[in-house]
Amino acid sequence: MRSLALACLLVLASPAWAQVCVDELRGALPGGDATPGQVAASLLARAVQLVEPALPPSRGGSGPIEDAGAAAEAVAYLHQRHLLPRGWTPDGHTPEAWAAMLARFAAGYRVAAPAATGGDRETMLDETARALEAVADAVRPLPVFAVDAQRRVTFFAVIWNWTPFPRLLLFRPPAGLTLAGDDRTASGEAAAPVLAALSGCALAFDRFVYADESAALRLFVAQGASTLRVLGSEPASVGVPETFPSEEVVAALTFRAPELDGVRVLSASIEGPSPGLGAVLGVLLQVRTNVGLEGALRSLALP
Repeated sequence: MRSLALACLLVLASPAWAQVCVDELRGALPGGDATPGQVAASLLARAVQLVEPALPPSRGGSGPIEDAGAAAEAVAYLHQRHLLPRGWTPDGHTPEAWAAMLARFAAGYRVAAPAATGGDRETMLDETARALEAVADAVRPLPVFAVDAQRRVTFFAVIWNWTPFPRLLLFRPPAGLTLAGDDRTASGEAAAPVLAALSGCALAFDRFVYADESAALRLFVAQGASTLRVLGSEPASVGVPETFPSEEVVAALTFRAPELDGVRVLSASIEGPSPGLGAVLGVLLQVRTNVGLEGALRSLALP
């Protein structure tokens, strides 16, 4: 009994049990000769990418990439998204700067970053995972997806408001992804494999709205009038146009547009007239969801 109690205490005390994305963060670490600044940039950039697919930059420039070495891309990524403290450089990195970097990341979601001291690589990895866990617990994604007559997923969007850059996320559904069971299956059980297939270690989905394709798309676009503006893509692709005109919006939303070959996630905004109240109410009568009014309002809130 004493050994069992001790084991339980060890589990509770071990930080790794509560952390998310540790393996993914470890994979972002630069070589063993990297400086603390290079390690810091590499870890934080990867943490942001894990919870913010296709996050658009908010300014240009490459930032302080001198002396960044293999972390130059990560430094530029953070600089373009205002996630580096003023005056930060890879060779001038300090524990105080590290704490400020994690705090700035967490503040975008109205959460406090765990205490950060920097130090060796494992400590920084642990502290990054803790900050990412706090953010992952705070985010409020609301997936809306569509299925065809064979229950195959043809469209998967995420209303993504609880973020420093509110936008619509569009995910390419994996080929052959279908709802579970049949029409008699409870909607939550049917949606579970779809949500699992599109979730990640940080951005995980549990709420959902789904309907047939024509109904689901009517929640976002007024057919023949709305356009789609591309804000970012993952992976980044120079072949993706800035805007899809109204006649191509559905092809873009469903990743049938040839310009999106190889793109996994799009950040986008829908521009033009919104669907009318009558159209929205009509769609709401056709959807399956586990989101009530309170949950919908929570997902639509801005930080």
